[in-house]
Amino acid sequence: MPELIDAHTHIYPRSYIDLLKARTTIPRVTEHEGSEYFVIFAHEEDAGPGGGRAFDAEYTSIDLKLEHMDRNRIDRSVVSVGNPWLDPFNGDDSPQIARDLNAELAGYETQTGGRVVGMGLLPSNTVADAVAVAQEIAATDGLYGVIIGSRVCGLSLDDEALEPLWQAIDEVGLTVFLHPHYSAAAEELRGFGHALPVSVGFPFETTIALARFIFAGVLHRHPGLRMLVAHGGAAVPTLAGRMDAAWRSDPTTHERLPAPPSDSIARLYLDLVVYQERSMRLVEDTAGLSKLSYGTDNPFSVSDPVVNGAALESAFGAAEREAIAEGTRHLFGLPDEGTGQR
Repeated sequence: MPELIDAHTHIYPRSYIDLLKARTTIPRVTEHEGSEYFVIFAHEEDAGPGGGRAFDAEYTSIDLKLEHMDRNRIDRSVVSVGNPWLDPFNGDDSPQIARDLNAELAGYETQTGGRVVGMGLLPSNTVADAVAVAQEIAATDGLYGVIIGSRVCGLSLDDEALEPLWQAIDEVGLTVFLHPHYSAAAEELRGFGHALPVSVGFPFETTIALARFIFAGVLHRHPGLRMLVAHGGAAVPTLAGRMDAAWRSDPTTHERLPAPPSDSIARLYLDLVVYQERSMRLVEDTAGLSKLSYGTDNPFSVSDPVVNGAALESAFGAAEREAIAEGTRHLFGLPDEGTGQR
């Protein structure tokens, strides 16, 4: 059987939850009648006590993560802290918070016999500190990449001030996982619980951030930079041709991006958290089998590993699924299956 590796799966260490519980504004974790709730959208805050989404042990427990993996025949997982990462914690203590959490995440590999490994977190106070921590993550056993949102240190991904970070990440060979948090068009998507922000707002947040990143020429300047994009690359696979047409029609974009956007898009790695066979085939057409990674988005409510797993097996035969697994091992520098050797 092909190895099944979950590259899009989250965990929230209790020390991180305590930081969110100390906050009085979103994003935060609230407690009501003995239960915890994760509040990230303004309309959830409006609901009053008990608003937000129930935040149970599945979000925090490595043992429950392993049980989830066993139920869904997942061999290994590359876990990341879910949003909002350290975006709300941008004070002088942000680098130490990042280092403490990264040390905990790095310990999962030994704790689980290699079945679960972690991605690191960046501080959000200064670019210089983010560069230093990125270099530390790359040198830390047990950490296999770094997760970021659509902003780093409060800056959009195309901001020139982030150039030292992209340079450092390229040089040390650190894989970046791009994941949304804020939701595009949040006001326009109100009134349907979290369904529209999660299904539409999150992917379009990613699409906008990634388009700016591409048009700014970051991937063109750093062709060795490896970026895995959540949710199948959002709308970018569908919009790639239109982005090329817009680039051709507007010469003012050529100074920062001298080649068509599709050249940069072809360098992306895309996950398969898309839930449909035909959507997976579109993602494959964009990236190629070797640049795909399976994911479940566990433990969020939108996660549906049964449906997504069935779509994976419908879309790809055993040899193709093994090619996906091999690509994921290469992307993160994971040990070969059963050997412990990178």
